[in-house]
Amino acid sequence: MPPFNLTMGILRPTGSEDCPGTVLLFERSDNEQNYHPGAKHDPKDPSIILDPQPSDDPNDPLKNWSIWKKDLLYLTLFVNTVILAAVPGPVFASSTAVMAKSLEVSLDNVALLSGYQLLVVGLYGPFCSAFARKYGKRPQYLFGCTMALIGIIICVASGSNYSTLLAGRLIQGFGTTAFESLSLAAIGDIYFVHERGIRTGVMVIALTCLSSVVNIIGGPITQNLGWRYMLIIHLPFVAAAWILTFFFIPETQFRRPIGVVEHIEMPTHITDSKEKTDEGSEVYQEENVDEQQTPNPSTNIPKKTYLQTLAIFSGTYSDMNIWKLIAAPFVVLHNPGVIWSLGMSGAVVGLWVSLAYVFAQLWSAPPYNLNAAQNGYFYVGAMLGGMIGGLGSAWVTDLITKIMVRINRGIYEPEFRILTQAISAAVLALGYFVFVWLFEHPFSTGYYLGSFLHGCICLGITVSTVSSSLYILDAHSSETTEIFCLQMTFKNLLFFGFARFVNSWAAEDGAQSIFRAYGIISLCLVATLIPMYIFGKCNRLFIHRLALLQRFYFGKE
Repeated sequence: MPPFNLTMGILRPTGSEDCPGTVLLFERSDNEQNYHPGAKHDPKDPSIILDPQPSDDPNDPLKNWSIWKKDLLYLTLFVNTVILAAVPGPVFASSTAVMAKSLEVSLDNVALLSGYQLLVVGLYGPFCSAFARKYGKRPQYLFGCTMALIGIIICVASGSNYSTLLAGRLIQGFGTTAFESLSLAAIGDIYFVHERGIRTGVMVIALTCLSSVVNIIGGPITQNLGWRYMLIIHLPFVAAAWILTFFFIPETQFRRPIGVVEHIEMPTHITDSKEKTDEGSEVYQEENVDEQQTPNPSTNIPKKTYLQTLAIFSGTYSDMNIWKLIAAPFVVLHNPGVIWSLGMSGAVVGLWVSLAYVFAQLWSAPPYNLNAAQNGYFYVGAMLGGMIGGLGSAWVTDLITKIMVRINRGIYEPEFRILTQAISAAVLALGYFVFVWLFEHPFSTGYYLGSFLHGCICLGITVSTVSSSLYILDAHSSETTEIFCLQMTFKNLLFFGFARFVNSWAAEDGAQSIFRAYGIISLCLVATLIPMYIFGKCNRLFIHRLALLQRFYFGKE
């Protein structure tokens, strides 16, 4: 028997143990003995096995929160992510030239108002991850809202003083971190695998294309009222975000006993028996036992009241040393899948967002001669492209996944999620390389074509981010907080780096050199979907066996 089998194009070791992320998602309709008598199923569709497997604790958000409670929390999280994560970074993008004259500073210094803010976001990321893992996500959300409110008040009060404005922007950075890094991880806290697709897509829209809406609105505000009014208008929304967070975002983390298997939750005295399908992947089956033999202590736990859920702290969710938790996001870098996700959700997005630093510089010059309002309207293309990419890719990813699972005899592999990266490659190539042609052959109405191309790029990076985020949620579910915080840190440090030189690069070498370089880098990164799809399962099994993060936490040899 060969050491590896190729199933659905995915390489897997023959006769290996259970691989995290590989689950039986649909019960097969035939009479073969693959039914899991102890597994919990979706009450709306009994053929769907719930993954992760929820507990019977009344405070477990996975199963015992009603769908309206989950969706209300999700909606609040989405709105706050827009207000506190999507808006602050690009708020000055369409006003760069105007602000440089008003503040009497260079274009690079205006870019650094966002660059330094994003530097704080990136540097605080590991601490945010550690505190969220230790004390829960709710305290971090409330801390973020408080810092964002203080920061925006300082910005509004700064007048035309560059140093005071910069100080306020730095404080705002602490407010952005929690919502940018923890929002996607929270989806894994409250939703099952089959419920995550569209919700992840919508949240990615908040983190990507909705920043374009800021520029569309911000340009006319700057043109008609002045750039400071963008901050004044933002202030009441930040205050509202604090109120929404306090009343409508309870703690989503739930502490399960160490050793409990989330995919098929069962008592410790039950052993697993392995079943191999004729054509599909390898799955694992519980032995038939009498469930009444195992007492369920969670049935005696009282359900928290609404007032109890308003507590800022709800206990600790990890016994690990806080310094180990701070270092954990860097420990997960041993995982090639994490490095791949940094490319897809970090570098590809980072390159696109850094373009916001130069567009006002490019379109304000001849032959375009756009004012601040027109610079803002340019971002309509990115808004539409991002919305199509976020909603469309979530739907297409779910559709492809369901088809692949059915073909694979009901067995789900997280690698099915990354097939939509091929769409990303096509539209990114169109956007970047036609942009190269546009800036080599400029004409007065070229910014209309530029807006369309910018939308193509935004569509591509949104598809890439949705796909890779779903993969991380499903393939490495126990490390999502660390991974998403690491992505956020990497992306924002990348933003900061580009803020220091991208305007000078455009002025010295021409915009076409930027788009050519970005296009080549982006396509090379997206092309890694091929080895990731083929070897992803082998990597998951390798990381599971290595258990480096667990050894780092618990000191196991």
